[in-house]
Amino acid sequence: MLNRRYLCGGSWLAVAMALAAGPAAAQSGGAATVEEVVVTGSFIAGTPTDAALPVNVIGAQDLQKQGSPSTVQLVKNLSAAQGSIGESNRFLGTAAGAATVNLRGFGSQRTLVLFNGQRMAPSPAAVAIESVDINFIPNVAIGRIEVLRDGAAATYGSDAVGGVVNFITRRDLEGFEVTANYSKIDGSSGDYDISGAYGWKFDRGNLLVTGTYRRRSELRTTDRDWALRPFAENFYGGWSTASNPGVFTTGTAAQLASGTFSQSFVDNGCAELGGVLVSAASPASGCRFQFTQFDNLVNDEYHYNLYAELNFAVTDDIDFHAEALWARHDVPDERVSPAQSTTQFPTPIMASGGSPGGGTSPYPAVGLNQQSRFYIPPTNPGLIAFLSNAANCPALGTICTNAAANGAIASQTLWRPEGYGGNPLYADGADHQHRQATAYRFSAGLKGHIFDDIGWNLQGTFQENHGVAGAGPDIAVSRLQLALRGLGGAGCNPATGTPGVGPCMYFNPFANAYPRAMGLGGVNPYYVASASNDNPDLLNWLHQDLTGDTRTSLFVVEGVLNGKLPIELSGGPIGWALGAQYRYDRVQISVPDYYDINAAPCVDSSPYGDGLPSCGTSGTGAFTFYSAVQEYDVDRIVSSVFGEVKLPITDRLELSGAVRHEYYGGRIGSTTNPKISIRWQALDWLALRGSAGSTFRAPQQSDITPGNVRTLAQFNLPGVGSLYRPVDQARNPDLRPETADTYNVGLILSLGNFRGTVDYFRFKFKDELTNETAAALVSTMFPSTTPSTWQCNVAAFRSRFNFADDGNPATDDCTPGNLLSVKTNLINGPSVDTSGVDFQGTYYWDDALFDGDLTFGADGTYTIEYKRGALITLDGYTISPALDRAGKTELLSAFYSYPKLRVNAYVNWSRGPHNLRWTTHYKSGTDNIVGASVLKTDDEVTHDFVYQGQLPWDTALTIGVINVFDSDPPFTRSQYNYDYTNAYMLGRVFQIGVKKHF
Repeated sequence: MLNRRYLCGGSWLAVAMALAAGPAAAQSGGAATVEEVVVTGSFIAGTPTDAALPVNVIGAQDLQKQGSPSTVQLVKNLSAAQGSIGESNRFLGTAAGAATVNLRGFGSQRTLVLFNGQRMAPSPAAVAIESVDINFIPNVAIGRIEVLRDGAAATYGSDAVGGVVNFITRRDLEGFEVTANYSKIDGSSGDYDISGAYGWKFDRGNLLVTGTYRRRSELRTTDRDWALRPFAENFYGGWSTASNPGVFTTGTAAQLASGTFSQSFVDNGCAELGGVLVSAASPASGCRFQFTQFDNLVNDEYHYNLYAELNFAVTDDIDFHAEALWARHDVPDERVSPAQSTTQFPTPIMASGGSPGGGTSPYPAVGLNQQSRFYIPPTNPGLIAFLSNAANCPALGTICTNAAANGAIASQTLWRPEGYGGNPLYADGADHQHRQATAYRFSAGLKGHIFDDIGWNLQGTFQENHGVAGAGPDIAVSRLQLALRGLGGAGCNPATGTPGVGPCMYFNPFANAYPRAMGLGGVNPYYVASASNDNPDLLNWLHQDLTGDTRTSLFVVEGVLNGKLPIELSGGPIGWALGAQYRYDRVQISVPDYYDINAAPCVDSSPYGDGLPSCGTSGTGAFTFYSAVQEYDVDRIVSSVFGEVKLPITDRLELSGAVRHEYYGGRIGSTTNPKISIRWQALDWLALRGSAGSTFRAPQQSDITPGNVRTLAQFNLPGVGSLYRPVDQARNPDLRPETADTYNVGLILSLGNFRGTVDYFRFKFKDELTNETAAALVSTMFPSTTPSTWQCNVAAFRSRFNFADDGNPATDDCTPGNLLSVKTNLINGPSVDTSGVDFQGTYYWDDALFDGDLTFGADGTYTIEYKRGALITLDGYTISPALDRAGKTELLSAFYSYPKLRVNAYVNWSRGPHNLRWTTHYKSGTDNIVGASVLKTDDEVTHDFVYQGQLPWDTALTIGVINVFDSDPPFTRSQYNYDYTNAYMLGRVFQIGVKKHF
């Protein structure tokens, strides 16, 4: 039986920790041992009695009984988490290889992640959202994980809005331990890891040293039939009208010279290569390209981790702690669609002073944006092959005549340089990006006692993360135009070279350059070998790897005093804690000059052109798709003082209070956040608890530094389809911190062999830190295909958009098809009011089945509401109405998903060295509000079965089947046709693990 002192003395958390050590320990007939700890959410030391706060504890042994899930899968299974990231992160604000935890679905930047009670530096792969990468955490060193499901700014300061996840290392290892795990995944080479841990306990302390190598294998969208759906089933499933085969325009010489493009035609091969015509009745409206055919659901990931920890009693009253961590994850080949769409265009010769050199178009600038189109001369082999096809000419009439005489112009919105035929530089046709992130972390501290009854703790932590991310390869605009004119290649001099002769080479923009579709396959009947894009020298000259370095640094010094006052209440002495913290953080972003918006703002910036003309502040760099990056180096110092008191009013009633004051300086100033909590043991079997407090999150230093950030966003334009376009996001020095009031009321049950908790939570946000969603701006401007509904006549609103000039002064350029870019601002957004219920319960049945012990357990979260107010721009336009997001999903532009009910339930049987566990995961379906009609996403139910047994020679064997019935994730309108923030998508996975102790 469990030690009754913990059951009746008021510490549910202590019970939870004992149970987390494993049901077998609780049922073995001996007393479970719980060491004294400082519980997450409190600085008051001693036997944990702070059950007024809703803390879940997950022990290492319990994780083993679950099959030792990866950190990614663990946090995705937390019922209190919504929208955690860890698979393909292409659309979610973090780079591949990184993983985050997102309590309550507020955003991972609002969940504070601690390692041994200390902060971690933001991931360089998620610096835009200031989130911690939990893939840096050494799993093999973890002894338990504590999850505080409540706001904790009063204790920990900024970022602890939705809660705290504290990863705490083990101190129980004696000897050497080797662990190896393998997961067999259909369509993949499988996931595997091997780790070693050495522990040494000596008279005055302990030493722990661990190392891990973990490999995740690539899983492509083409390996899952549900990940790629026909356009008719989900036209949001990765389809774009910027395609190859694409749309081109021609006309008479006079029409082209005046910028009036009157004759459009579509390239051959749309249906044969797997595309879908936008309109069969009007083929020149374009071909739809499914770019996700080239994506991965899981990337090849290599994770490395080294960790060492020393705990040593310097004297009888002073303990020393030191730890060092090195971690790296490497994603050498993240696959993405080839060439992307075009968001920038060549400089016209007229605008460049008539210079014949450089990657210019021979036709004049059109409109104020001074952008031309990509021009294909009549001598381009691809155009010659198109015109020579009997199916095209003379059937296209004067189009053939004009194109043969004057050439053609690629559509700004309905063409991309490479599409279904892929990028010939890579065997699989995809573009490949390299991402790597490395963490260095050191922490050391001393703790002891003064006058026997006052404890003190002084700790310093330093962490630096370094990320190298490749956003490309991308194609240089001016080089692409030169190659279309036959003047491409490193050895070609555009001023003296002859197009297509010697070192001067052509690039073919037509689909006849490619023998087959490289995604789902399919032979191209229009392929012309003599016009193929198969010269690697030309392709390497066109493509440029875009890489950048990001460094995030954190330095924290914290001192805490705690103890008990010489004042005793009916329940015992008053506990207290006082502390102060100094925190320094820094973010640095640097890129090569050719990728720097200040050094190379224009398509003709060196080294890609002659530098003419200047594009001023309107340029987004030198490349067709990815925008150039603005370098910056910003830092911040935050100082804080905090205090806590615990009042045992009676032996059944305990009142606690905490307050923290943080000073940021500058425009942010300071903030003070209080919290109060109470716990009442109403009956021997029933305790009630509650808490109320305020939380706070300051804007990032980079967000309040004047300047702009150029990004790209996907828009679904009425009558056009899916396109990526630049977004010019302005930083905002006037941003205010966001705040939230938090409330929690719950009960704790202890009836015989049953333990359970039920907690009602509520968060009320004000001044949410967010941005003016570019997609919402676009949908407000163009709510439908009907021009009368467009907001083109609202001058102030229209100024947020940049449109291409169609060359006809009689028509308005404000159309979905002419959209070139959007301007947004970082803002303090709407209020958010969310509430729900957390519940968990465990029932123990000794000697229940074949002389074994049964445990039944469940935990879950029911989200009652997630009301988000209307999103209003800085200039007063409502671009998103108020909405209750509970039970809804939007994964195209807003990227959220809030299933109302998430439950994990299990049955565990244990007898001697054998343990069997069956776990069922349930997530309720959502209303998928992407598109004009609501799609009801089905409930998701998956089942896991895990056996763990003790073998001879101090060896443990784990065998598991995850997702026993091989259930597919429910269909959701998203780029990958499933909810990639919540759903399980690997299919049935067979696992085997071996642990050997020496």
